[in-house]
Amino acid sequence: MAAAFTGSAAREVENLRPPEAVHLAEDGSRRDDGRPRHMQSQTSLRSQSQIASIPSNTGQAPPEIAEELAWGPAHPCYPHFNPHVPIGSQEYLTTRVIRIRRDWMIKGDLAPTFSNLYPEILDPLLSEQEFRKVIATVNEGVIKAFDPYSLRNWFDGAVGLLTGWVWDDLNAPRVKRQLQHVEDWLEKWNRQVGSKDGVHIWSLRRTAYMSIDIQIPDPKVGIVPSEGAPSLANTRPSTGVGN
Repeated sequence: MAAAFTGSAAREVENLRPPEAVHLAEDGSRRDDGRPRHMQSQTSLRSQSQIASIPSNTGQAPPEIAEELAWGPAHPCYPHFNPHVPIGSQEYLTTRVIRIRRDWMIKGDLAPTFSNLYPEILDPLLSEQEFRKVIATVNEGVIKAFDPYSLRNWFDGAVGLLTGWVWDDLNAPRVKRQLQHVEDWLEKWNRQVGSKDGVHIWSLRRTAYMSIDIQIPDPKVGIVPSEGAPSLANTRPSTGVGN
């Protein structure tokens, strides 16, 4: 029993990871002088965290928000490749999509509402005032459509149940008409406002109501590569493909 325990302890000692160089003295012995140990950290790519407009009394984002807004695909201003057009098309090469995410704090899971945090990358193509108007109109429309306490929605549900959902097949429920009204409003906005500056808001049905995809011309903004030649000062690499 003791021999088995000794053998197990020996194997554990052999599997121990050797101390890192920062913990060793110049002669290779373990440093134990009580001095603080510092190691140079890796270069951070999160210098773009202030590109979004963050409402705050102090003008600075809290640490948890700054972490969430680290530059990358999760950042509100990040230009995504356009998934709504064919990959080989000219639009795929020259346009990008800014995603407006769901805001669960407005109605929770009762209605698919969206955040009114203004991505400054939209300026000057889409002003902050016009952006908030679009978000407010969409949120108001979907809240009205999905309101679970609406008497009309209760009526549509009861009639649909009694008719074996034939009522729904006839597009008679108000929720479908209300959602179509929101889609019609977005199409009208695209024609009258967005087309002037090359801005297009895609149908909420294409994103399954999980985001509002705003198509804009490629702003030539992307993730700074960690290897290769450095970029020019005060510039970011293009997100274009096939350049």
